[in-house]
Amino acid sequence: MRDGLHSAASGLHAVTATKGSSVFRLGHDRRATYCLTLPLAAVGALASLVLRLGRSPTFDQVGLPALVLLLLGLWVLACTRRASVEFIDNVLLGSAWAFLLGRLAFTLFTPGLPDRAELVAATAPWLPILLMAHGWGFGERRALNLSLVALAATGLLVLAYDFVAQAPDPSSLDGLALGTEATTHSALLNTLMQMLLAGGVAVLGQRAWLRHLRDQATGNRTWLATRGAEQDPLTGLPNRVALEKLLTGLTARRPSGLAVAVLSLDHLKRLEEERGEAFTERLTAHVARTLSATVRDQDVVGRLSHTEFVLLLRVPDARAARAACERLRVRVASLPLGTLMPTISVGVTVWAQHLGGQDMLEDASRALRQAQDDGHNRVQLAGDLRSRPADLSDLEEAAAL
Repeated sequence: MRDGLHSAASGLHAVTATKGSSVFRLGHDRRATYCLTLPLAAVGALASLVLRLGRSPTFDQVGLPALVLLLLGLWVLACTRRASVEFIDNVLLGSAWAFLLGRLAFTLFTPGLPDRAELVAATAPWLPILLMAHGWGFGERRALNLSLVALAATGLLVLAYDFVAQAPDPSSLDGLALGTEATTHSALLNTLMQMLLAGGVAVLGQRAWLRHLRDQATGNRTWLATRGAEQDPLTGLPNRVALEKLLTGLTARRPSGLAVAVLSLDHLKRLEEERGEAFTERLTAHVARTLSATVRDQDVVGRLSHTEFVLLLRVPDARAARAACERLRVRVASLPLGTLMPTISVGVTVWAQHLGGQDMLEDASRALRQAQDDGHNRVQLAGDLRSRPADLSDLEEAAAL
């Protein structure tokens, strides 16, 4: 979520924007990627032709220069913004498939072609690569349809080759030549079937991964479908009602590994007295943008109260939960609002036989209060708090032990 929550109206859009890394989010600009990679692809295609100068098949001698010119043309269009990214996607993939299937057909059906097996082996790896490229540039449904069409076209070429190769002209070949031709055909057919199998596995794997990402996004952003009454009007984040509903569902379905952190802006009441309510609202929105821009895709940030936020996240253990909250604390402190360096105190708990979501919230709130009592701008783990003696008598008992 590179641009953050600009306003309450754009809050939901900002939360669902594309993210890059697992900690800090980075936007993905395909146009910039094309400006960088298209000339490199053109150089690679040209180098392939030059390195095989005099030994390249006729198709490559014609097709590779045409492909280089096309890549350079698309590069110019991408960098000068004369064409949309969608247009470049379509032309690039269409030309790549035309070249791949054309080269495969030329290799399989040209009579007397030397090094036929070598050319097929050199072409085969590009089938799964192009199939995966559909998922990079298009949505899940369109990518799957295109991949199935491409696999079907490739399969038809293989079937046609098998049919033609099984019916050679006996008058033009002696017995030894027929045996050699049959062996070559069998080896080529095996390579082609392996190529189709690799392509099918690539499509299935990519579809499973895209579905996993989609389910992860929808499963962990269920609050996006909530009514406006369940969103905080200042930040666009889910409010306490939405958070409690989501937390109840998460603890009922799969509580293991769930962590709840309650975060509070330090000295907010004093700042409101000194600088006014308008400033503290700006500060709250500023911190909300920082938190939302820093957490991972699968984490949920909401506003619990006037001074507090809540973070719901999945972690392997309490140490990871504390480390994630420390990153948030440092990130907030590193982004000033005017001349003010905001700080937050954090209380965090990890599910450990809690009675429910409300119990986890209370546990995290107690840890937050301890962090504030210890001087603010720190993270307190509820497990560490539970291990402390509650009062002086407990302290003396612990010392006696």
